[in-house]
Amino acid sequence: MINRDSSVEEIMEIPGVMTFFIENGISPFSCAGSFPGSLGKLLELKRVSPEKQEAFIKMLSELVQQKLNIETSVGSLPPLK
Repeated sequence: MINRDSSVEEIMEIPGVMTFFIENGISPFSCAGSFPGSLGKLLELKRVSPEKQEAFIKMLSELVQQKLNIETSVGSLPPLK
């Protein structure tokens, strides 16, 4: 589950997450690549209000959970012939 303490660098390894950040107006990058701190710190630096931070984290967590569920479902399908 994604929370304020989650590492942005680790979150960015999940497919589709970069698009989510950009579509929501949050750049997850610093001059050296992915932001090297926590998600909470990134949102604070981007001056996102506390209420919007919670909403962003909730939506991001739901997106990641959906992606994990899809990968699990696809992984359990029989091989194509």
